[in-house]
Amino acid sequence: MSSEPLQKNDGVDERGIPTKSEYPPLPIPALYGIMTTIFIGVGLAIAFGIYTLGSTSRYDSKISTLAAGDLGWAYLGLFVTKLCMFLTNVNLGMARKESKVNVPDQQVYKVYTGSEKPLGYVLMEQEGVLGRFNRAQRALQNSLEAMPTFLANFLLAAYVFPFPALVAATWYGLCRVAYAFGYTSDPKSRIGGTMLGQFGNQAIEGMVLLAGAKALMRAH
Repeated sequence: MSSEPLQKNDGVDERGIPTKSEYPPLPIPALYGIMTTIFIGVGLAIAFGIYTLGSTSRYDSKISTLAAGDLGWAYLGLFVTKLCMFLTNVNLGMARKESKVNVPDQQVYKVYTGSEKPLGYVLMEQEGVLGRFNRAQRALQNSLEAMPTFLANFLLAAYVFPFPALVAATWYGLCRVAYAFGYTSDPKSRIGGTMLGQFGNQAIEGMVLLAGAKALMRAH
């Protein structure tokens, strides 16, 4: 194997690492910060609309129960974990962008060759049926990774806003299915399902944040 890098149009260097990150030039903390702020705002707007235009008296009754038990802190605790996960994802995003390891690859493995010339890094197969399998598996794993936090938010939101939480969860679930099929066909095709699904996910998180904040204001 030549010691010279592959041509730029091959898209990878001589050891198989992409020559360009798929991230935009904006710094990762700024990119993630802008997106997260927008999503939180959208979620709160949807939640406030549900609270104002829906069965406000029933919602208030449940919020009063939370306030009586001083449970607003528990609701806001999930928002704190969201912020911690945000920082964790920023850390991953910066490392991924710097290393130019694009999705669906999650790790980079090295073949031990001793004193011999290094071989190419071991990455995921992305072509043919094996590539489709790898992306389908990654779509499933990504959904499983997000599920515990989603379910925690859903259960808390559903206590105060039962039917709206059901609608938001249904929308989110359908979008995750679309995300999985899109990801299986091509990594970039996952984006539509991801972005649309955030309307359901952020609505549920907004309900939790709104209920928690209102419960604390009433309790204190």
